Amino acid sequence: MSGFASLLSQFKETTQAAAAASSSSSNGGGSNKRTRTSFEQSSSIQPHHQHQLGQKQTKISPKSNYCYPSSAPVKTIYIACPANAETGGPEALHQLCHMINSGEYYFHEKDTSKEGDEAHDEFGRLITDKSSSSSKQNQVDKGKRQLKAFMLYLRERSSGNASSVEQVFADRSPRPSKYDKYNAPIAEHQFPSHLSPSSDSTSGSLSNNGGYSSDLVIWPEVWTHLIDSLQLEPSLNATKYQSAIWWLSVNNNKGRFAPQQFVQRRDILHLVQSSYARDYVRTKLSAATSSNGVGSDAKKNNEQQQQHVLTLTEFIPYTSSEFALPLTPAAKATTDKNNGSNKEPKLNLVVYNPAKGMHWTDEIIRRACGKQARTERDGSVTTVGGIRFRPIGKGLGGRERMTGEEVVELLKTAKVYIDFGPHPGMDRLPREAALAGCVVITNREGAANFDDDVPLPSIFKFAQFNVDKICSLIKECCTKHDEYAKKLEKYRAWILDQRVQMKACVDGMINDVVKKRIVFEETGEQ
Repeated sequence: MSGFASLLSQFKETTQAAAAASSSSSNGGGSNKRTRTSFEQSSSIQPHHQHQLGQKQTKISPKSNYCYPSSAPVKTIYIACPANAETGGPEALHQLCHMINSGEYYFHEKDTSKEGDEAHDEFGRLITDKSSSSSKQNQVDKGKRQLKAFMLYLRERSSGNASSVEQVFADRSPRPSKYDKYNAPIAEHQFPSHLSPSSDSTSGSLSNNGGYSSDLVIWPEVWTHLIDSLQLEPSLNATKYQSAIWWLSVNNNKGRFAPQQFVQRRDILHLVQSSYARDYVRTKLSAATSSNGVGSDAKKNNEQQQQHVLTLTEFIPYTSSEFALPLTPAAKATTDKNNGSNKEPKLNLVVYNPAKGMHWTDEIIRRACGKQARTERDGSVTTVGGIRFRPIGKGLGGRERMTGEEVVELLKTAKVYIDFGPHPGMDRLPREAALAGCVVITNREGAANFDDDVPLPSIFKFAQFNVDKICSLIKECCTKHDEYAKKLEKYRAWILDQRVQMKACVDGMINDVVKKRIVFEETGEQ
């Protein structure tokens, strides 16, 4: 098992940190010190072509009074995303941008212009030719404009305890080509601009200066410490953009959004990808409001805060014909061999994610294959009965990362996928494995403990680690694969419906940040 030695060492460190974080969370929060995820990391880019914003992270003042921007309808949405990052999180961010733009959401713009007034576009640029097609492009009728979403590619810079970000523009190719399929235009203007038509001051003012703009920035949960890093200096007397956090996971936040911020940052809209995240955010908000008041006031504040927690799921892209995966050479060869069908023959193969849960996975493999079992070059180990365990990876020991297409093709040949690591959110690999015809076996850690997030039949979910029962189930699933795979039909149907679910979630979000606020702005009632 030498192929797993380094991964086992990493796991032990991760387990100790996760245990400490779990203990801290039960006492009101704390920092999860697990290593940085690939979601936060991106390949290096020469900085001299990037716009350096250099705004330090804003520190929260105990006396700050952040109010929810109920009277500031959103007109433009910016989705903060690490430049050149190619993992499940960034893909979800691009999906959101696509769903907003393809949804064609509109709002009515009040016409306050007078004859001879200068006209500006949505970025505050002067329109010299008012009859040009570009100035009319998003005008469906007089006073009606389309809500737009843009990808705001950023790179984080840290110095000591302070953080700053720099915006990365299209000339530095911040977007991996695999995301070109999405209707997700890059923000090509400096954000935020000093003045723009979409940055109207509203009555939803903050305690320090000015009001809210109608720009909403959606931050991934790994960047909650940066939510104020783009705000303009108060001396500029500029309005402040609105902020939302999309909790694509819980664990990967690592406690950056501290308990006191749940108390003070009442201006934040919380978007949750999973029931696990919803439970986490709501619990933190309840604890925060309870500790910040008594009686009916605390109850009212809690109810108000809970209204600002909205479900926002995502989906496996190739479940939609619009984003179907291209065939790799290996898949094309299989299709030709099977007279047009790209269905891979199932092998007695059990696959797993080598990046997590390796302590438990190693124990399963040792019990199934024996301590003296030989590890192949690709990291696979085979039992006496012919069942092979293989990491989802390539190269020596399976340590190299596969492309998305390669992962799918490997899953199509496997009968079982096991996942006994942490489930920080509604993870993608279990869903992809089920779609590929694998029987999925998991623990009940994190999101896997919520049947809304991982709706597997209970026979495939282990609350307690019992290596003998797990090995027995794996053997049964390989021997009677078709029989056990049928038990996951409802799970697969649920996965295939997630694009529809995401559209409904985006509809709900737009209703909250646009339509309800327009009503509030006009009538004072929500």
